This record gives sequence, C-alpha cells and structure tokens, in this order.
Amino acid sequence: MCAFYENGVDKIKQGDLALYKNKRVKITQAKHIKTNKTMLIEYKLEDKLHTLSVPYKTVIKEFVKLNEMGQVTVAGYECKPKDFDANRAIMHYKYQIYICDDQRCANAAKSDRAKELRDMLKSMELNQGKDRIKISKSKCFGACRYRQVIQINANTNANGLVENNALWLKHTHRFELEKFKKIFTLLANNGILKKHLDSKDFIEMKVYE
Repeated sequence: MCAFYENGVDKIKQGDLALYKNKRVKITQAKHIKTNKTMLIEYKLEDKLHTLSVPYKTVIKEFVKLNEMGQVTVAGYECKPKDFDANRAIMHYKYQIYICDDQRCANAAKSDRAKELRDMLKSMELNQGKDRIKISKSKCFGACRYRQVIQINANTNANGLVENNALWLKHTHRFELEKFKKIFTLLANNGILKKHLDSKDFIEMKVYE
C-alpha cells in the first residue's frame, strides 16, 4: 500500500527530496486513501504545493529519489549517491549530536531514538541547509549511570555556538519528543542551551586546575 520511485524499490515518503520531471521537489505528504486504494502524493515545487493521486503500488517514473545533498541515490539506499566522488566535500552541519547506542543506553531507550530525532529534524527542515543538525549513533561514552547519554558538538569552524559545544545530556530516554523539538529550535536559532534547560539535564565534567 504505497507508491514507488522510478527505481521500483524505494517507497515515496513524506519528507523526501526528489526530482520530478527534472525539477527538484520536496514530498510534503504521502498518504494512504483506503476508501479507493490510492496514494495521495503532495509535493512542493517552487514554493507551491501540488498533488498527485495514484493507485497503490504504482511506480511513478517521473519521480527520482534524491539524498539530502541533492544527489540521485542508488536503489535501496537513503544516502548512497549513484555518481560516487571520493573527493566530494561532506554535507555542512551546524551541530552534530551523538546518541549513545551501546547496550545499556539502547536498552534504556526501548526505541530507536536516533531515527525518531532524524524524522523530527526532517519535519522541522533542519536536516539540511545552514542550520543543519546531524544525528549520529555512538558506542559507550563511559557514563552508563547517566543513560541514555547524548553529546552535542557545535561546528565552531562555521556557525555553531561555542557555548553549546561539548555539552553532555543525561537520562535522555526520559525526554519527551517535544523537549527535543525545543532543543533543536534553540540550536537552530542560536539559543544557549544552559540558559533554557534545567541544570539537572546536563552531565557535569570535572575540570582540572
């Protein structure tokens, strides 16, 4: 019960970037209409919304899947570009957030928190552009008593604030998604996290004289 890109493998999903008739578009909605077994595809082209209704399991040859850098992807991959260039620069990020996904932290979370946050960033349009926030999974931080640990790193070589650099958050598996939305909004808008979050959210680090 879905529609597919021209490769016949990848499902068209909300938040995707694509080429449609050789023009770059964003998929703003991909909705099942059960009453007549169709998919309603809504996409944004040049700030205007357009809709397309197709039967389930239709391959739409005009839609070509792109990754977040605007490159055509290999079928079955979210990011892997068809035209590989070993020297291509990496995609800019304002902040990189590491989520501990080692055994204890992952078990505490009981869900794939990294995926949830990536989906949220897509919906907030913070998965690309000058305010991009990158989510990465890590192994153990050596602070298991504070699980699930998150570390925030600012890109201070570009536009990330030094005040938000090297911050560690604890017990983030207890955070509601709305709290993460607040954090992302603050980061994108140059808010200083320690001024807006509870001090109990942060892991203090011993500083040597």
